[in-house]
Amino acid sequence: MIIKCKLKLLLKPGKATPTPPIAPILGQYGINLMNFCTKFNNLSKNIKLEIIHVKIILFNNLNYEIILGNESLTKNIKNFLNIEKFSNKPKLENKHFIDFDKINIISLNRNNFEKKKISSVRKMVLGTLISVGINYE
Repeated sequence: MIIKCKLKLLLKPGKATPTPPIAPILGQYGINLMNFCTKFNNLSKNIKLEIIHVKIILFNNLNYEIILGNESLTKNIKNFLNIEKFSNKPKLENKHFIDFDKINIISLNRNNFEKKKISSVRKMVLGTLISVGINYE
């Protein structure tokens, strides 16, 4: 089968409804919204996370495949560092500091990420830390 497009969404597991934000995104590609919502809700009913990454691979014959991901990297960092809120002005106000060893610990759990090289995962973690206002030493 030929792939028409790949879509990435952030959805609450088990709570998809054919309303915005799902309807405008999937409707423009001709995906049956009710079928998608029931299929997604059945796949994700046992997941206890708040929001997950979802990839939808749409084929030319309007069949699609749903691939469930994990939590976002920022959520993992919040949980790992026990932070409730990141900085509102990341470049100007940096609230928290982190050791480089902790960055390696976050990076070692690379099964959660698409990238398989540890150096690529480490760069991704460092970029995310800078963008949310956490300095590293």
